[in-house]
Amino acid sequence: MSQLAINVVGDELEEAADFCRSEDLGLEVTHFAFTDNLDRDLRESIERHKRVVTGIKPLISHAPFLDLITTSRDKEIINICRRRHSEALHASFEIGAQFYIAHTNFNQLIKEGLYRKMFAERTLDFWLPLVDEAAERNVIITLENIWDPYPDIQAEIVTKANHPNLRVSFDNGHALVFSDIPAQKWIETFGSMLVHCHLHDNSGESDEHKPIGDGKENWPDLIAALRQRSPGAIMVAESDSLKNNKISIERLRKM
Repeated sequence: MSQLAINVVGDELEEAADFCRSEDLGLEVTHFAFTDNLDRDLRESIERHKRVVTGIKPLISHAPFLDLITTSRDKEIINICRRRHSEALHASFEIGAQFYIAHTNFNQLIKEGLYRKMFAERTLDFWLPLVDEAAERNVIITLENIWDPYPDIQAEIVTKANHPNLRVSFDNGHALVFSDIPAQKWIETFGSMLVHCHLHDNSGESDEHKPIGDGKENWPDLIAALRQRSPGAIMVAESDSLKNNKISIERLRKM
């Protein structure tokens, strides 16, 4: 049976952690996903998270993603990406996270054939050293779709890696906006590779992070696919506030 979790954004960490303990939920922290936070007193924020999230499982940490192109041909950009992910990953180790969620940042606007052909290879060149390091801490790194138009990109990367600590994360809200393929088809493609989901809703026009059931997602088909093909995947309600995540958790439980 899939475990439920919520994400937490901004100043709601303490309140969200208390809710997770009371409801036996996992927690996904996003503090280290924002590079402004990495530039502040990282030790202070690590110690705060260690105090607040003690005992919560699964504990998940979202990786930085804004402007980080880990498949760039520019070595200096790759160096910046490596530094940012190293900072955030080591912070995740210290707070005791079991999962580290990173975006693929595949750009479907680039129509050059070589870009698609080389994407998996360049992705693995960047991530496999970090995956090996994560494996030493029993941490799983997952690659999440954002602008990806279809699930084959993530599936190809994870299949080629053939590494137990590199898995797939599926964000249904991103797929609603950036893909014509329904969520259940993504899940069917991933199968056992899928260990983590971000679940939220939107109109199909923008990534609104609404509560589950407040948009156009076909939730019965999505949940059925998860139960049949990826029954162990963590289901994370990922809205913009604890209030909305509570709504999503209540609706998920009814499903």
